[in-house]
Amino acid sequence: MNIQTERLEDHTARVTVELDGERLDQAKKQAAQEISKKVNIPGFRKGKAPYRLVSNYVGEAAILEEAVELLSNDIYKEALPESGLDPYGPGSLVDFKADPPAFVYAVPLQPTVDLKDYASFRLDFAAPTVADRDVDLALRNLREEQAVVEASFQPVVMGNRVTLDIHSHIIEEGEEHEHEGEEGEEEADTHDHQHGEPFIHEHDATFILDADGEPVPGFNDAHLGAVAGDTRMFELSVPEDVEKYADASGKKVHFTTVVKKIEVVTLPDLTDDFAARVTKDEEKPLSLLELRMRVRENLEKSESDRYREEFLRRTIDALVEKAEIGFPEAMVADQVEDFLQDLDQRLRRQGMTLKDYMSIYKKSTDDLYTDYRPMAVQTVQRQLVLRQLVSSEALQVSDESINAEIDRVIERFGADRQDEIRKMFDTPQMRDSVRNDLLRDAVIDRIMTIAKGETPAAETSTTEAGSDTNTESTEDKEESA
Repeated sequence: MNIQTERLEDHTARVTVELDGERLDQAKKQAAQEISKKVNIPGFRKGKAPYRLVSNYVGEAAILEEAVELLSNDIYKEALPESGLDPYGPGSLVDFKADPPAFVYAVPLQPTVDLKDYASFRLDFAAPTVADRDVDLALRNLREEQAVVEASFQPVVMGNRVTLDIHSHIIEEGEEHEHEGEEGEEEADTHDHQHGEPFIHEHDATFILDADGEPVPGFNDAHLGAVAGDTRMFELSVPEDVEKYADASGKKVHFTTVVKKIEVVTLPDLTDDFAARVTKDEEKPLSLLELRMRVRENLEKSESDRYREEFLRRTIDALVEKAEIGFPEAMVADQVEDFLQDLDQRLRRQGMTLKDYMSIYKKSTDDLYTDYRPMAVQTVQRQLVLRQLVSSEALQVSDESINAEIDRVIERFGADRQDEIRKMFDTPQMRDSVRNDLLRDAVIDRIMTIAKGETPAAETSTTEAGSDTNTESTEDKEESA
């Protein structure tokens, strides 16, 4: 065999394998015999007709097609080791040339990643703070849970709790609205999606009409005097200092809301008795001061976790942008398939299937691929950067670390279940899962350390040395990073 290999820009290779005519002739004879087993040729039992008659009956092209199919896999397996390629996945036959006989394969190649000078990368890390107002709002939520609530059939006044369906979108330049008349819920929803970018879209959302619960200035006033069943249409401007709606900062928003319920809410006073009531199930009920401290600690942890995840995401994306990454489209296709399998599982939990979803939204397989491809490309890039970081930083996890982590998990269960739980971990698959979790934590810590500049770039300490590590699960768990 004569093998020619050409590497292409899309991270695949074209492998052309020229075959001697004798081997192709033998394959054609075998193909003719196989065809004769499937067709009735007058005067001959199936499988017994000579080549000439089979050729006259089905045509030489059909025999050649069958012969190519018979040879294709074997030729590929023989040629691949000699091609010098490191394939990502199976190749595919893309062409056959008859004179001289040659098989042409497309082979997806393993991805390549050059992280460049990643150790010098820095990103400002500003630890989030929790303001007194944040604590006050959290305590208010606790008060609302303990509030006395009574249905109201009077027009809305300040301080009422209202249940609303909200449809809103950012107003595009030149867009006009009629503010008179009413729209039903379905019409409001359709109207919302026919215009600009959605802003708030919620059903059965509850708001206490006061300054603390107002999403946008003027929202409360727009509902004063309404009764259950009313529809309100209005426009408001989003202030530039509202962090939650930063993407709409300074823009105008069109709202259509339907008032579904009005309630009078009497909040309990913030006292030690209130604090004791909301912590009554604890070993020692808290005082108001202790409750406030607890709320602040919980908020600080929540904000810290949220900021850490966001910082990690920005860091990984920055490293992706800095790196040179190459991968075949087959890798993206595999990731899209993972997304669609996950979507199918989620739909099945709701009593639907992916096929139902495609029918309802009139989506073809190609449409779904197009929809999910950008996210798949981003996920693949992030996974590859993480995998390369594991290699570049020589991160490993020892068996001792795995055992310690398993012990830590088992300790969470009662003594009567610990033996049962330990047996669950006593498989190679479960130990690999624990290894990947620890490796994920290690690479995340290293990324954070590098980005914050807490360690000199030349320092590359590792976790405890362990056996070879499979990073696939680690990458999967970081795909949303």
